[in-house]
Amino acid sequence: MRALGHYFANTWSARTWREVSYLLIGLPLGILWFTYAVTMYAVGLALVIVWIGVVVLAFMQWTLRPLGALERRLANGALDAEVEEPGPRGYRLHEPGEPMTLAGAGRWGHALLHDTNGWRILAWIMMRIVLGPLGFALALAAIVVPVSLIAAWLIAVGYAAGVVPGPGADDPTAAAIVDTVVFWTLVGTPVVAFAVPMFSWISHHFSCLHQPLARWALGPCAQEKVARVTARAELAETQVRIDQELHDSIGHMITMNIVQAGAGAHVFDSDPEFARQALRNIEERGRAAMGELDRIIAALRGDDSEPRAPLPGVAQLPELVAAARAAGLSIEAHLGVADAPKPVSRTVYAVTREAITNAAKHAPGAAICVRVDLVADAVGLRVVNGPGTSVPGRGGMGRGLAGIRDRAALLGGVSRTGRTHDGGFEVLALLPLEVSLGADEYASPWDTMREKVGA
Repeated sequence: MRALGHYFANTWSARTWREVSYLLIGLPLGILWFTYAVTMYAVGLALVIVWIGVVVLAFMQWTLRPLGALERRLANGALDAEVEEPGPRGYRLHEPGEPMTLAGAGRWGHALLHDTNGWRILAWIMMRIVLGPLGFALALAAIVVPVSLIAAWLIAVGYAAGVVPGPGADDPTAAAIVDTVVFWTLVGTPVVAFAVPMFSWISHHFSCLHQPLARWALGPCAQEKVARVTARAELAETQVRIDQELHDSIGHMITMNIVQAGAGAHVFDSDPEFARQALRNIEERGRAAMGELDRIIAALRGDDSEPRAPLPGVAQLPELVAAARAAGLSIEAHLGVADAPKPVSRTVYAVTREAITNAAKHAPGAAICVRVDLVADAVGLRVVNGPGTSVPGRGGMGRGLAGIRDRAALLGGVSRTGRTHDGGFEVLALLPLEVSLGADEYASPWDTMREKVGA
């Protein structure tokens, strides 16, 4: 019953009559656009020898895009074709405020001639003159046939009921013919009913043929679509990078300030010198955070013209540990790597900073052990903190841990995070110095991770 209802509902659907209207105006519009194009090209080619034809041809080519915009609005409004708007021309006859030159006009004409969007619109005009008459006939049939069938059935019912007069008894041959037609019309009522939506369905499927053609001819070309997708991907990548940078650098500074402020407040009366030093550290980190935020905002605006300092790496790990200790954290560090390839070096620093930040945030007061070793063909990193009290109202560390996993995977390495047997938390990462990790086993905390990579 649902399929039957769907079949008949197409007759009075608003979309059906929008499509019928589109097909009805397709013939006059097709004739109009075709006549305009043929006339302009003929006149332009005929007068090209006296240079006026060049102006006519250029004008004709220039007007293709406005015609395409009108056709695109019609297709989207009547057919729901969802045709995207193509990119702008990207060329001008002359820049605003500057005089027009012959060389500039030549470049403009060359770009106009190579505008693929204009040529596809011209192809659409040619298709309009071919599809227009057929679409007009189908749309007309979608209107006339249902009206004729329903009117014939109503006349037959009226004749059988005696409401509609017949040819009369003085013409028995005509009366017999009318009786036969009325009989078969009434007997064939189901056939008449099923025939009513038929042409509306035919016109609907014919109008659907226009949708892919319109998207090809009136929308952006394949190169434009690829460029748009690439631009969106680059924007998403930039947003992720900025989000990660904000989370890593500024988040670390804010966390250290919170730890420093808590420690300073705790010993404010008993050790005022420590409290003053804590306030100075908070001020320095606050200024550094503001500078980092300004730099990120400048990069977003595109006016970051000042040279940037190199990103920190393993050589800056002692400074990171010293700053964390100055903030009041208890850290035991074993830094066995003094240098590494830049991507690995930066990742080691970023992962260590994130692990220390998480420990300070989620286990305040717990001892932290940082170990960075060179293990054959890789750099092994381990940050573990003892059990601590979770901070009320804090969420999990999923975001930071996801960043650690992504950074390690990007270099072909592997990471692992989780609780230790005594209730603490451990961050392990193994980053290859070359392309990938080997499967050999070494006597180190990262043995099981190598097995995972080599499996």
